[in-house]
Amino acid sequence: MKTELVDYHVYSTFSCDGKSSINDYCERAIELGIREIGFSEHVDFDPSDEGFRFFIYESYTSAIKAAQLLFKNKLVIRKGVEVDYQNRFEDQIRNWLCGKNFDFVIGSMHYVKGEIINQRLLTERDLREVYGEYFDEVEKSIKSHLFQVIGHLDIIRKFAVNQPIQQRDPDYRERIETILEQIKDQKMFLEINTKPSVPKHRSIEMLPSKEMVRKYLNCEGKRVSLGSDAHSIEELGSGIKETFKFLIENGLTDIIFLFE
Repeated sequence: MKTELVDYHVYSTFSCDGKSSINDYCERAIELGIREIGFSEHVDFDPSDEGFRFFIYESYTSAIKAAQLLFKNKLVIRKGVEVDYQNRFEDQIRNWLCGKNFDFVIGSMHYVKGEIINQRLLTERDLREVYGEYFDEVEKSIKSHLFQVIGHLDIIRKFAVNQPIQQRDPDYRERIETILEQIKDQKMFLEINTKPSVPKHRSIEMLPSKEMVRKYLNCEGKRVSLGSDAHSIEELGSGIKETFKFLIENGLTDIIFLFE
């Protein structure tokens, strides 16, 4: 199990909602004792999304190369992206990724049936129905073989804090356990998204929950990626140390981290 601090879910100003530069992140990572940082800029294919066509691959690639040279021997810098997966855009995603060079690609779901997942959606629609559509989309993303990492699994829980169905609902448990098995079988990496575990970001544990992380590891899933979902240098590393502590305290040390 990697014992050095890492953070593989970070957005710079190459994302529409990123607030800090690549170099500022790298300097902050060194201050925090983070050994590896992975930038995971948003790539969006839905024309209604604010990030649509914002990301510029060539400029991003140049900035990463410059940072790797500047911080050589001080920090390992990984060049990644987070693709907003919707099955209706799968062919476009596949074509866009072709010929591009990334250290890792995260596949994350932010939409169901073309509607963005937020509190408004969950007040207007039945939660179980939304969950069903979300899990359908996650399974399609796994079967697409486009991604190495599945990002912030169960993101719906972030917006459904007043409508909990997770641990008590048998359909929920069966679907998410099936997905964890699929991630394991495809030798993909399950992201533990750590920022939600920090109280100022609304304490809902991590994404997925601690219970589901245990289930994944207990069913012999070993591949894990840690990421803070930082949009500014103030958020870099949020929850990473707490997550390491959770893994160690629960004896979950037989883990393969991204890039081990």
